[in-house]
Amino acid sequence: MMNKSFVSGCLLVFCSCVLMAQEQKGKSILLKMHKRYQKGPCQSYTFSQKNKHYRNDSVVRQTEWHEAVEFPDKFTIVFGDSANGNRVVFRNDSALHFRKNGLMKAMPDSNNLLLMLGGMYYRKFDDVAARLNKAGYDLSGLSEEIWGGREVYVIGSSDSLANRIWVDKKDLRIVRIVERMNENEMMDLRFEAFQPWCRGYVETKVSFRRNGKLEQEEEYFDLRKR
Repeated sequence: MMNKSFVSGCLLVFCSCVLMAQEQKGKSILLKMHKRYQKGPCQSYTFSQKNKHYRNDSVVRQTEWHEAVEFPDKFTIVFGDSANGNRVVFRNDSALHFRKNGLMKAMPDSNNLLLMLGGMYYRKFDDVAARLNKAGYDLSGLSEEIWGGREVYVIGSSDSLANRIWVDKKDLRIVRIVERMNENEMMDLRFEAFQPWCRGYVETKVSFRRNGKLEQEEEYFDLRKR
């Protein structure tokens, strides 16, 4: 008769292997992305954006901002004329809000969007995975589907209320992100246009939907490397 402790040990090893394999599913796609585009996108650049703000599917306001990026964790949004001193500055894991060059408030902000759209390629992979796990992305989950006419991977839980990342299977670039903002709100970001940028891509059109309702469209132009 086989020793019970031996059987238990085998089962434990088997279960551990299964769990490790599950943990690698979504993470393995993230690793492929990281390897392909490591230090690939332009690290430092500026651009302007035109915004359309929606309410009940109608445009209620249009604005224009100017922005500067320096991966992995520096991002500035300037509202209106830069001489007015109205801006938001993201640094490391904080956001600093200025009005007329005076600091109005400072608050924690890990800026997951900046991480996923380029910052991750200027960080070590283990740091990227840890940050996404902390932000509520289940890197063990992985599925495949057709979205927007593309074959995509979907990293994250199959729960429709979970944080998820859609990745183009061919180019390994992110085309959609859904993230829970709080108990009552889900934000759906769709990256609808791209252009080659250094050894990667940069988004040129993005739309934002809150709880399924179109809230904002952004178009980026006058991109300049620094």
